[in-house]
Amino acid sequence: MKKTLLCILAAGIALVGCNDSSTNPVTNNSGPVAPTTRLKSGTLTAENGTPTVGTLTILKDANNQEWLHLNADFTSSFATGTVTVYLAKSAARIGDQRVLPPPPVPNIRAIGFVNQNGAQDLKISGSQQGFSHVVFYCETAEINFGNAPLVTP
Repeated sequence: MKKTLLCILAAGIALVGCNDSSTNPVTNNSGPVAPTTRLKSGTLTAENGTPTVGTLTILKDANNQEWLHLNADFTSSFATGTVTVYLAKSAARIGDQRVLPPPPVPNIRAIGFVNQNGAQDLKISGSQQGFSHVVFYCETAEINFGNAPLVTP
């Protein structure tokens, strides 16, 4: 009963706002330079009662820069804030992955944050190599909103 009540409380907090930007990177949305190459793709699965769904692609552009492209079908809940987007080594809760001992490649890498539905591009600092998931995380409620396993096309 306590676990169920905590989940309901966390989901309620998540829907109220996820705008703690103190740990979020600055998002650069200038967009990829054509032509682009598709490196990986994924389909989001909603978590913790949120409506986070859609498809995404990791692209490399003409400047050799990697980008996370959220397709037009991307939907989440933003209520009064933003959701942080991470590259991660698993679909586990970002808060748990954050405290694991760091291997040579970090367990997580913040990409940026989103505050609207639909197509958009987030610049990846460095490379997506070594990461297997994209995870949408609410810093305020400390819960994942959704995750997408990355697959090579």
